[in-house]
Amino acid sequence: MSARRQLSFDDLGTPLVDATLVVVDLETTGTDPRADAITEIGAVKVRGGEVLGEFRTFVDPERPIPAYIASLTGISDASVAGAPSIRTVLPMFLDFVGDAALVAHNARFDISFLTAQAARCDIGWPRPLVLDTLALARTVFRRDEVRDHKLSTLAAHVGASITPDHRALSDARATVDVLHAIIDRLGPRGAATLEDLSSAHRRATPVQLRKKHLAETVPSVPGVYQFLDAHGGVLYVGTSRNLRSRVRTYFTAAETRRKVLDMLPRAESVDVLECTTPTEAAVRELRIIAAKKPPTNRHGLSPEKAVWLRLGSGSEGLRAARIARPEADGSAQIGPLSSRHDVEPLRGLLTDAILGRGAAFEQASGRGARAEAGHRDRIRRAMLADPREVLDHVAARMRGHVSAGRYEDAEKLRRLAGMYLAAARRASRLRAICEVPLLIAARPSKEGVIGGRGWELLAVRHGRFAGTALVPAHADPLAVARSLAVTGTGEAELAAPLCQGYHQEAEILLSWLDGEGVRTVLMEGEWHVPARARFDAELLAERFARTTALAAPIAD
Repeated sequence: MSARRQLSFDDLGTPLVDATLVVVDLETTGTDPRADAITEIGAVKVRGGEVLGEFRTFVDPERPIPAYIASLTGISDASVAGAPSIRTVLPMFLDFVGDAALVAHNARFDISFLTAQAARCDIGWPRPLVLDTLALARTVFRRDEVRDHKLSTLAAHVGASITPDHRALSDARATVDVLHAIIDRLGPRGAATLEDLSSAHRRATPVQLRKKHLAETVPSVPGVYQFLDAHGGVLYVGTSRNLRSRVRTYFTAAETRRKVLDMLPRAESVDVLECTTPTEAAVRELRIIAAKKPPTNRHGLSPEKAVWLRLGSGSEGLRAARIARPEADGSAQIGPLSSRHDVEPLRGLLTDAILGRGAAFEQASGRGARAEAGHRDRIRRAMLADPREVLDHVAARMRGHVSAGRYEDAEKLRRLAGMYLAAARRASRLRAICEVPLLIAARPSKEGVIGGRGWELLAVRHGRFAGTALVPAHADPLAVARSLAVTGTGEAELAAPLCQGYHQEAEILLSWLDGEGVRTVLMEGEWHVPARARFDAELLAERFARTTALAAPIAD
């Protein structure tokens, strides 16, 4: 019989005194994350009982705030006028969160809104550990002690310094006090680590307890982990900034995903691929999933099966396409789309905007080939370079609906326009990065760098990951960039129009390049988009505002 191994502090998990937690609360226009929007985000970052920082901002929901919501929260249309959109706020919030665990009262509500908005904005969701103070409070505070587990009731019961008032930051601050009271109650019961706290209201399954040893040799580094079966087959692939901490969670009661619990009985080992940076890990994960097609992974399995809306060359009209093609022949594509079901609505929107309501994309009777060519050029321009003609059409129709009190029709049209803008913007960014033979950029980094401060360098070839490196602040990043410039040359041979087949990888790299403080170090070719290619919701709001001015009566 083998000797029982002595447990180290690392085996015990992350001590609560060292755990960084971000307590978040949202205010929204309603309760449906698919249809409603965020109006305010408030968050408090804490560690060891100390407040490290706070985050608070209004968010423009890009729609009217219902009267009853305004009455409840005190947040009106005037409150959010001029506030940034969620596309601007969410990356800032995720940067504030960093590697911390998220905490919320009734976390399902807040996290569902955040993940829905991230998906809508094509922003990668980092999948942090989430703690729900509502679920924990139901374990700690029995009904003979409190009448219910609403935040206001719990805050009053624990003597919170802040009274919840349906405003994001106030509610987040109150939740911090409730959380600390819960930790004080659970401490004597053995909840000493973050992992203990996350599973305090659940119990691990026998399989999880039996397989827990699989995490023992996993290092605490960024990278990719793979659960393997007895024959070495890949069952599941994931990525983390800290592989050891992440893999451990699969064997605790915090893991409740059915697909994972069904996979664990077949898992016999965990293989890891250490990576220099989290960005490299995210790319490696996608490539492994695409190559191995593990049965437990459902996202990113077949990036080659993207759906595009294509304007064909010659007399071909708008249609769905599975593969992006070169556009030098006069064709154009937008996408990838979220679903093939988006094709028909988008085709109708573009043809209505260019040819008139109810028109089909075909040669108009009596106009001849010249007129058709003119229509083609306008549709192509709307897809590639300038959305204003389409947005003016949408704005005029929305104004008509609003004037007639048909607010639901106006909202449906706004969503359709948002779908068009997202598809066109996505294609525009992929088109631009794909045409760059080599781009090496740097951004400030505090993770994994000697001395705790330096630069993270990223090399991209035609939208494909070609290499990365970490450079201390005292070193010359240009010398490292020159070394990166001679690596990953084989990636150029795999380049495809609009990053076809690897668009998810390209979007990870584009997200990195959008980060704060990014600087271009070396470049071959040009990286640019058309000057008028503003495929964003703010432009639609501007065009809609113009309809108000145009409709206003002229003063004598």
